[in-house]
Amino acid sequence: MEWPKGYATRPEIDQSLGNGRRPADFAQDRTRLVAVIEQVVKRPPHLPWAPHPGFGPLTTREVMRWGYLHADHHLRQFGV
Repeated sequence: MEWPKGYATRPEIDQSLGNGRRPADFAQDRTRLVAVIEQVVKRPPHLPWAPHPGFGPLTTREVMRWGYLHADHHLRQFGV
């Protein structure tokens, strides 16, 4: 299933509203992203996750699936 076109970004992460993390240096941003992904996948699975702002509480399996789909969406968005 594709993400709907024109779906509004949640206000708490919308960069046009001054929120979220703005891009800076591509190489540094990429290094930081890889480090965050590594932290997430190494996290003990029994620890609870903060509720997702749109989906509410998720299991570790659901968080990992959402993370994959979210990253895939953005990679496709930019033709990677």
